[in-house]
Amino acid sequence: MIKFYYIRCRIHSWTKFKDFTKLYKSKLIIFTMRHLSNKEIKGLNEILFPGYELSKKDTITEGDDIIYRNGEKYLIVIDKNKKNILRVIPHLKSLVDSGIKSVYVDHGAIPFIMKGADIMRPGIQKIEEFEKGETIFIKDEEHSRVLAVGEALFSSEEMTGMEKGIVVKVYHFLGDKIY
Repeated sequence: MIKFYYIRCRIHSWTKFKDFTKLYKSKLIIFTMRHLSNKEIKGLNEILFPGYELSKKDTITEGDDIIYRNGEKYLIVIDKNKKNILRVIPHLKSLVDSGIKSVYVDHGAIPFIMKGADIMRPGIQKIEEFEKGETIFIKDEEHSRVLAVGEALFSSEEMTGMEKGIVVKVYHFLGDKIY
């Protein structure tokens, strides 16, 4: 059986190679991608957000902790064990208008978010209702564009009463290595 190896060139395009020995001396980044089984897709559908369901008709692959749907980046794996994927977040290139709650940050917080910083309470201007540990979007207050995806470290009620401190753990932001 011939395995196909997917490689990422410096220009970030994906290419298939059959012969791994030719790539050994190359300076390209190499990793394998695998197709998810129907059982894994069913398990994923149980933990996904509304609007992010996967169909058996779609080609679902996983590689480097990113789940691809029909060749496009779709979800990012945050937590998994040997058998199951336990937690995923949406990829910023595959945003679906769904029930994921948001916090809105002011203009001064944006440069720090673009460098991967967690969200501090003073930078948040508007808070939607959510629970502790829930996946939330971090949006620009002025244009309502999604800048990052993270996990709420406090509920929205607790966050409203706070004046300082880290309130959102950022997992994925515009321009990071996953983007």
